Amino acid sequence: MTEMLPPQRHTLILERLRRDGQVRVTTLATELAVSEMTVRRDLGILADRGDLAKTHGGATLPGGTTSSEPGFAHNLQVAAEEKEQIAQVAAERVRPGMSIALNAGTTTHTLARRLALIPDLTVITNSPRIAAVFDEGGTGQTVILTGGIRTPSDALVGPFAVQTLRALRVDVCFLGVHGVSPEGGLTTPNLLEAETNRAFIESAASVVVVADHHKWGVTGLCQIAELDAADVFLSDAGLEDAARDRLAESIDSVIRAGDPADPTRTPETPQTTTPNPKENR
Repeated sequence: MTEMLPPQRHTLILERLRRDGQVRVTTLATELAVSEMTVRRDLGILADRGDLAKTHGGATLPGGTTSSEPGFAHNLQVAAEEKEQIAQVAAERVRPGMSIALNAGTTTHTLARRLALIPDLTVITNSPRIAAVFDEGGTGQTVILTGGIRTPSDALVGPFAVQTLRALRVDVCFLGVHGVSPEGGLTTPNLLEAETNRAFIESAASVVVVADHHKWGVTGLCQIAELDAADVFLSDAGLEDAARDRLAESIDSVIRAGDPADPTRTPETPQTTTPNPKENR
């Protein structure tokens, strides 16, 4: 394979950045077939031009900070294929008659479209968009929509939402997050959203974090919880082995939906699971 010229690499990096909102050095190095040092040099050049903002291990769009909170419409277009893969595997965990919670987010919205086909669910959410998905589904679900203040990501947050969630107990919570990192844990840019998401976690017998691989290494302004608050971490095949192994140190089950690397994988089981090393200690 002929190595790309710097201008070609710069164009591709910016395309990925506009598509995903952030890029990782390790991912770009693999995709561009160059060293991580070369990628860092490219990012430095683009940062000097004002085309991006460098972060630890990657880069974001100019002006992107820990408190930046892109809108729902933008996020819905980011990693859409990966979100569909995650939603497919997540939906397999749900059976008629269960009570589930879905916090506001585009990954959980994608999941809701699949869950709307499952009858006799009780659904708790702080997302008017997700509630509308179930309303249109017409398969006999009971939907409880929390009140609250609406955020740019279309979440209802604050005391009313928290009070509602603290009065309820559900079988499983599917939790979407803004960022996941070893240092920050599960994070979001919005203070009130962090508090509301903690209430989601506390309401559930089991917590499944649904996050595409672009969320790894991203840190929002506010911590929702440490990594070990999740019972299951469900991502996609783009999640690197090192990230998967680091997550498995804290989380019982780490699943990569659509991962073709598993020799035992069949069309009926499109994922790999990494056991928690803590169980073998």
